[in-house]
Amino acid sequence: SYLFAGPAFFLLTATTILPVLTVFALSFTDYELGSVAVRFIGLCHYAQLLQDPYFWRALNNSAIYTAIVVPGSVVLALVLALLVHGRTTTRRFYEIIYFLPVTGTLTAMSIVWSFLLNGRIGPLAQLMASVGLTPIDFFANADYALFGLAIIGIWHLVGFNLVLFLAGLATVSKELQEASRLDGVDGFFDRLRYVVWPLLSPTTIVVVMLSSIQAFQVFDTVAVLTRGGPNGATDMLLYKVYSETFEALKIGYGSALTVVFLALLAAFSIVQAFLLDKRAHYR
Repeated sequence: SYLFAGPAFFLLTATTILPVLTVFALSFTDYELGSVAVRFIGLCHYAQLLQDPYFWRALNNSAIYTAIVVPGSVVLALVLALLVHGRTTTRRFYEIIYFLPVTGTLTAMSIVWSFLLNGRIGPLAQLMASVGLTPIDFFANADYALFGLAIIGIWHLVGFNLVLFLAGLATVSKELQEASRLDGVDGFFDRLRYVVWPLLSPTTIVVVMLSSIQAFQVFDTVAVLTRGGPNGATDMLLYKVYSETFEALKIGYGSALTVVFLALLAAFSIVQAFLLDKRAHYR
């Protein structure tokens, strides 16, 4: 058994465990990329981090982005799953169409979205102008830039969540739904509330947790479209880690940011799983 598990354990150690431990160790040093000397400075980076207004701004933006993307992608995916699940001949077609954004490269798709949401030449701006509204340039306006990124985030996550909800709906017993009709639960929304939704709660836990992790790790769209701007309105925590580590070359401070990022992600996932699990109905 040890020989069978050995290769997988070796790869896990080499690609995940050792890099995490290395980052954790570097967070207590003043190491900068290219520097020969390394000095142990203890918790100085963590004290600096707590006083860094840019860190708190990035954390706040990440929290707002996650609070928009997660409910939007989960609710929209559930609605679409209920609609697609009832199809017969065209179900496969809709599954492929909605899953395409997941298979596409988000970096390339971000360029397409920059055109769609452009305030001067984009189709959305043209549509708003045609009905007498003032066009919105999402990625040039600090008040709307975060919402523009959230639209892309929802679009990218819906297809994946849709597939998970369809898998959950496939396990809902048809006999149970028929029995609920005989008991008077014959309306669509009544069946959804009292039968389907409780049985989907384990799937919902998985969907919400995966969506939260993906949303909190947003990076591609920020790096391609806004680079944290305008005026820091889209400066996300993971992009802050990247800029401090690979642009400012402050490996020690970037490592401290990474440790805090991983700790927040782990704590958020554990608390979320605990709260949602208490509401779940397992068959």
